[in-house]
Amino acid sequence: MSNRALFGATGLVLAVLLAALAGQTVRVAQLQTSLASMAKDLGEANTRISLLEASAKALSDARDGLTAQVEACQQANVRAQARAADRCVIIRGAKPVPARAGKVVDDATSRNAAVHINHSCRD
Repeated sequence: MSNRALFGATGLVLAVLLAALAGQTVRVAQLQTSLASMAKDLGEANTRISLLEASAKALSDARDGLTAQVEACQQANVRAQARAADRCVIIRGAKPVPARAGKVVDDATSRNAAVHINHSCRD
C-alpha cells in the first residue's frame, strides 16, 4: 500500500504541477499579447512623434520666413517715411519764381526734386 500511496501522492503533485504550468502558460500568453499591443502602440507613438517633428520644422521654417518678410516690410516702411520727409523738405523749401516758360520753382528745388525722384526709382 505504501507504493500505492506514493503513486497517488506523486500523481497529485504531478497534477498540481501541471495545473500550475497551465496557469503560467496562460499568463505567458497574456503577457505576450500585452507586449505585442504595447509594441504596436509604441510604433504608432513614434509615427506621431515623427509627424509632429516634421510639423514643428515646417512651422519653424514658416515663422522664419514671415519674420524675414516683417523685417523687410519694416525697412521699406522706414525708407518710405524718410522719402516722404525728404519730399516735405523739398516742397517747404520751394521758392516760386517769376513766370517764365516751363518754370514754376527755382533751380535748386528742381534739382532736389529730380535727385529725390531718381533716388526713389532706384529703391
